[in-house]
Amino acid sequence: MTTINSVQFGEICNAVWQDRAAILSGRGGLSGEATLVRAVFWRLCKAGLKTRGPAENISSKPEIVAYQSGVFRILAANARPAFDSAPILGDLVNRYQTEIGSSVLKN
Repeated sequence: MTTINSVQFGEICNAVWQDRAAILSGRGGLSGEATLVRAVFWRLCKAGLKTRGPAENISSKPEIVAYQSGVFRILAANARPAFDSAPILGDLVNRYQTEIGSSVLKN
């Protein structure tokens, strides 16, 4: 089984940040924040990480919460050693919000 640690997760989040221009250009109707978290989710899946057990019903949740839940489920099943991923994922979202806020102030 494939596992992930906090350093590897941080590297995935940093890679998403580095690729944000391309990622955000194909976001469709999602918010920028949800699009970035979705990219982290899919990169975890592409790395071979899977969830165990049934997925919770996330269709009624806002998109960002649904993708965060997916990331947290994958990490709960595959993180070795276990770590708190919320600050790392939160930093990605905060960097985006800061960048957007800065660009609004410049206009």
